[in-house]
Amino acid sequence: MSTLPPAADLMPYDIPYGPTITADRAAKIAAAAIAEAQKPPRNWKMAVAVVDPNGDLVYFYKMDDTQLGSIDIAINKARTAARLRRPTADLWKALQTQAGAYLMTFDFAIAMGAYPLIENGKLIGAVGASGGTGAQDDVAAKAAADLIG
Repeated sequence: MSTLPPAADLMPYDIPYGPTITADRAAKIAAAAIAEAQKPPRNWKMAVAVVDPNGDLVYFYKMDDTQLGSIDIAINKARTAARLRRPTADLWKALQTQAGAYLMTFDFAIAMGAYPLIENGKLIGAVGASGGTGAQDDVAAKAAADLIG
């Protein structure tokens, strides 16, 4: 007798791949994240990365005085959201459970702050932000992702 929970009938995060986001659109996505980070009274200093569906960098922007560690983190968050086709906050939430502990064995960014970019039901890329708290990164990235779709 199995102790595993029953399998769901539908595959989660089964988002088909679409055309790659263009550099011009990626720049607008990043600008939306930066604008969100700069809304008064905020003074969040962010690095923002936009990647294609494979997780390869299309556009990157770092605000002045952003901590240097956030460069790689923003890129890795965006790559994770693209390759796993889900917001990184979903992974973060899963990590908080005993069953989700396996996530630490993978080479992905398990932190809030990245969203897949889905247009017409297809993945065209992802956006990741880093520099603030996880919740702040998530707010900036979500504002950017909301421009699509």
